[in-house]
Amino acid sequence: MTVASNKSLTWQPAWRLREMIGEKKISPTQVIEHFLARIAELEPTLHAFDTLDAEGAREQAAAATRAVEEGAELGPLHGIPVAIMDVHSVKGFRNGLLGRDSVNYDEIAVERIRKAGGIIIGTTATYNWAVAEKPRNPWNLELDPGNSSRGSAIAVVAGMVPLAIGMDGAGSTRLPAAWSGCMGLHTSKGLVPYVDYDSPSFRSTSTAGPMARDARDCALLLQVIAGPDGRDFQALQLPVPDYTAHIDDGIEGMDIAWTDDFGWSKAYWLPDSAGVVEFVKNAAFGLARSGAQVHEIDDVWDEPMPIFNLLSKHLPGINPVAPGFDPEAGQKRLDEAWGVPETETPSPLPQLWPDNLSPSEEYRLASEKRAQMIDTLEQVLAKHQVLISATTPMEARTHKEWGYFGRGFVFTTYSAHTAMLNVVGYPAISVPCGLFNGLPVGMQIIARPGQEDLLLRVAEAVQKLYPIPHPPSFG
Repeated sequence: MTVASNKSLTWQPAWRLREMIGEKKISPTQVIEHFLARIAELEPTLHAFDTLDAEGAREQAAAATRAVEEGAELGPLHGIPVAIMDVHSVKGFRNGLLGRDSVNYDEIAVERIRKAGGIIIGTTATYNWAVAEKPRNPWNLELDPGNSSRGSAIAVVAGMVPLAIGMDGAGSTRLPAAWSGCMGLHTSKGLVPYVDYDSPSFRSTSTAGPMARDARDCALLLQVIAGPDGRDFQALQLPVPDYTAHIDDGIEGMDIAWTDDFGWSKAYWLPDSAGVVEFVKNAAFGLARSGAQVHEIDDVWDEPMPIFNLLSKHLPGINPVAPGFDPEAGQKRLDEAWGVPETETPSPLPQLWPDNLSPSEEYRLASEKRAQMIDTLEQVLAKHQVLISATTPMEARTHKEWGYFGRGFVFTTYSAHTAMLNVVGYPAISVPCGLFNGLPVGMQIIARPGQEDLLLRVAEAVQKLYPIPHPPSFG
């Protein structure tokens, strides 16, 4: 079989590619050559990658091919190309965001991907790019693909790789997944272990998670990267379930809750927000066609970003900022090239506490507010198995309007529905639920900590009920 004669490889899910490799229907070398050719064709337009390691990928593929030929035991990702968001440490790769010319170790998730037979094909772009190389949305090149795991979302959606890793700090896997049209999973706090030996931090509100076009692919990658590790002080030292065991069980009889705005986010809604939310709401209630019972709730949460910021202020290292990330300088470069848009962005809501609190009073307030968020979530999830919302109540913006980091949108409207899950450490996944105005829209599904298997089961049902096409220009 030649790569040229097998263009269908582009859209095969990773789990099927792994089956084909195990059945010797195709070799890891053929798989890698196919995707390297795809990347060579599309990268000059989409700018998904920060660093591409074509020769390293070929060497890994050659070794993987020999292992198949010799009858060796194959790992669950054997021969599958995987892209890694550039904020993660990958041995031998430069990391501009972290200010490192060549990283000298693999992050734990990357280490596990290699041990499972995955082939690291490159690191994907977040913020370390020249203006002319700003990552592009595969559905419309004039639109931003979303912060900040944007390169991973682009690479998956455009068929440059079947699997990628993102990082979610306030929605940063779920949000680009929603705008670009793939799945992005924010994992439970401590599920995917993490250690940074060069700049130690707990990164308590950020998680590594899979990005893919297919729920089973998300499960496949999560199975590899999740689980105990004593090197991480916050890692859950508990076994993980088989994430595919019940993925096809469907949602017959499942009790699902829906919220328009978590009781507060309408304060940040834009002219397009109501249409986006209504579209996702109709899709959520449409899950009744698959046997689910969907109920609208009116529970109210606090705006999460002020709590997030207070916790970050008093817990050093909770959400470390990469030294190579300079949004002010990045925005200045974009404005010089494209001009400043006339669009107004939302103003932050008034602060709900006085400015003269002592540090201990601030920290206590933030902790108590976080506890209230969890209490309300637990009340909802005691009655319903999952909670669903729109991932973000806004459509993708043009590059000029969005700028380098999202201007005034990013911590108001854009992340209004996602940031709370980072504050409380609960898992959530964004799943495409159709096209609105010709662009993909994300449905966010939320569950209790450790229930990623439930999230993936619901995601699979959504995927079956609302399949979306590939981007027209890259299909």
